Amino acid sequence: MKTPQTKLTILFLFFIYLCYSQSYKFDKIINNSFSTEFFPNQKRTNLFNSEDDSYHMQIFYRNDSLVSRIFDTKENQIHYFYLENSDSLKLFFLETKRMIKSENRNKFEFSDIKEKKETKEITLKILNDNGKKIAKYKFKIKETDKNYFSIFRISALETQLYNKIKPKIDFIVLEARGTNISGRFVKYKLDSIKDINLNVEIPN
Repeated sequence: MKTPQTKLTILFLFFIYLCYSQSYKFDKIINNSFSTEFFPNQKRTNLFNSEDDSYHMQIFYRNDSLVSRIFDTKENQIHYFYLENSDSLKLFFLETKRMIKSENRNKFEFSDIKEKKETKEITLKILNDNGKKIAKYKFKIKETDKNYFSIFRISALETQLYNKIKPKIDFIVLEARGTNISGRFVKYKLDSIKDINLNVEIPN
C-alpha cells in the first residue's frame, strides 16, 4: 500500500522528469528536390513544427541505412537516430552531440510580389554586414496563413540555420533558383508537404 509520502515522492520525480526531459513535436513532413553545381538531383526529407522553427528533423540514407537527426538551435544539440523504415517513422535513439553555434550579421531584403500568369514571385537578396550582396534567389511562392519561409531556409540555406528571417508576408516557397554565398547556382523544388503527428522523446 502506497503511503501519502510515497505518492508525493512519485509525483515529484515525475515532475522532475517532465521538466528535464526533451520532447519534440512535428506536424509537417516535407519532401523537396535540391540541386547544386556539384551535387545535382538530391532528394531531401525534413520534419518541422509549424509553430516552432528552433528545431527540425532530417531523414536520409547513410551506407544503406535509414537515419535521422534533430537539430536543436536553442540547446545547440544534434540528436541522432536510426529508423527501421520510413513508413513507420519508428526512431531508435543513438546519441546526442553538441552543435557549434554559428551566427552571422547577414541582412535579408525581399522584393514586392510580382504576379506572372498564374504564379507569384519574390526575390531575396542576402547582404553581408557591409551591405554587399552575397547571394540572390528568385522564388515561386504560395501565400499562406503562417510563415513557412523557414522550411526553405532550413532545407536550402544551410549557412542560415541560426538566423531568423521574417518576410513581409506569409508564404511557402514552391520553387527557387539562385546563387548561394559561395557563388554557385542552386535549384530547389517543394515536392510535397503533408500533415503528421509525431512526438519524439530524448532519453535522459
